[in-house]
Amino acid sequence: MTNNVAADMETNQKPYHEMTFAEYETTSHSQTVPRWSVLAVPPEQYSLSVLCRFSSDHVRCLAFLWGVNQSGSKEVLAKRIIRRHEFRVMLSQESEESLSRKPRAILVIIAQEAGVYHSWLNRKELARQLKEWHRAARQRARTEIARTRHELVVTKAARRGSSVPPENLERYHLDEHGHRERSICGTPASRALQTAPAAVTAARDLSKQNFLNWVKANPSDVLRVSLIQPGILADGGAWFWKAVQDALAPAEVPPLFAGISIDSEI
Repeated sequence: MTNNVAADMETNQKPYHEMTFAEYETTSHSQTVPRWSVLAVPPEQYSLSVLCRFSSDHVRCLAFLWGVNQSGSKEVLAKRIIRRHEFRVMLSQESEESLSRKPRAILVIIAQEAGVYHSWLNRKELARQLKEWHRAARQRARTEIARTRHELVVTKAARRGSSVPPENLERYHLDEHGHRERSICGTPASRALQTAPAAVTAARDLSKQNFLNWVKANPSDVLRVSLIQPGILADGGAWFWKAVQDALAPAEVPPLFAGISIDSEI
């Protein structure tokens, strides 16, 4: 345990998995990442050769954190990330005052790069928007890392049998054993399966068209679906079929820490 983590525990007097997300986000532990992760590479060390050593999923994760388009090859993503880092370094060296003194044509190009340009904004307003964008981009990345880290902490605690506050389990759609509890149209999948077992099973196992045909052929079973949500089959069953397919698909590993075992330590 690092000194920062130990200090967090002493200050909060509460295990991380018992903290609300708001509490956890303020701890240094919320920003810990694996040493081997692309997230651990200092931005000033970014280069094509460094970033392309990592898997496509890891580079895509980094692109997500830097707020750039996540489509394309590793090389394409790495170039976007490096460009965005250089852009943010440039903004960090400017103040609202220095930005607002730049020629409008230059300021427009900078604002377009950040995605905050609007023709009706004057130079002072554009400068303020750019500095706010810069601040918000940094905070968003920290929040996303903290959210994923908290989810892993809560999941691991539940799976080892620790008592986890219900609100933390609910936040990440987990059951008491730390397994993802997905929902079907706002209803926990397990409850939906108990309420309308035939319809949920059919929607899970059949193709979309076959399920629509099943709905027409099984009116008594279809009636039970209204107990999940009235009117849910108003379109013939297409919406319900999609909701079941999404809910019962294999759970994804939290993307920011893909490849980390739930039972491993960071």
